[in-house]
Amino acid sequence: MQSLVEGAFGRAFRKQVHPVEIAKGLTKQMDENRMVSVSRTYAPNDFTVHLSKADSESIQAYQSALRDELIQYASTHAQSKSYHLMTPPRVRFTTEDSLRFGEFGVTAKLTGGEGPREKGAPEDTSGQTRIFRTEKTDGGDQGTAAISAEEASKHGLAREMISLVIDDGKTYPLEGRGPWSIGRSEENDIVISDPNVSRRHARLSRLENGFMVEDLESTNGTLLDDAPIDRERIEGGDKLTFGGITTRFVRETGDRASSRRNSSGGDDGQQERKEGRGGR
Repeated sequence: MQSLVEGAFGRAFRKQVHPVEIAKGLTKQMDENRMVSVSRTYAPNDFTVHLSKADSESIQAYQSALRDELIQYASTHAQSKSYHLMTPPRVRFTTEDSLRFGEFGVTAKLTGGEGPREKGAPEDTSGQTRIFRTEKTDGGDQGTAAISAEEASKHGLAREMISLVIDDGKTYPLEGRGPWSIGRSEENDIVISDPNVSRRHARLSRLENGFMVEDLESTNGTLLDDAPIDRERIEGGDKLTFGGITTRFVRETGDRASSRRNSSGGDDGQQERKEGRGGR
């Protein structure tokens, strides 16, 4: 990442789209468009970076070196997340007249290339394009769907769905990188309007390979599977209690997430996880 910030790259982008922003755009597309199979999590491996004419001209002298840096960055990100790439990452640049100065797009595809396809691998996706901006504008981010729910079902794949389900049935999807604050105050990402819950009660965060819950010195504490904790890794199906309010951390794929929320049989699997951890 440092080489993307300093030196020739940094000078070329000093007032336009910065290479670090492009790198983050690539990895954001990998995270948001990963596909989960029975044994692996597949991530997009083919990227097209769309630049405005002005931004494109500014990298002409460094385009090849920048491409190599972005490929390495995407490979490292996939390794850190335990994503499986069907081929080494590919990155190409294109100029789009419709993009304004300081805007760029990333099209992320999941493809197996021209060689033999491994058993259980998904079919190639058509790719999702998302527009990023160096500064927030009224329009917000724009994008198109990469693969429909019907296509995902056809290939035996589904996007991972992560959420926190309150005992009253209200569901808070956990999207993006986080972290997500939990508490009574309306300023939190997850608001639990109960007098036993502190204004800033707890926080959920992503780890390199999972998630973590952290109590923020709340008055009535945070429980994980009925045991008080300060900071602990969590898994799909775990029961989290904030000041007496019970919630469930759900990490599943596709329609299975909804059926899990409405199922009363989840406690058996939860008991197995608790016993496997050997206490907290």
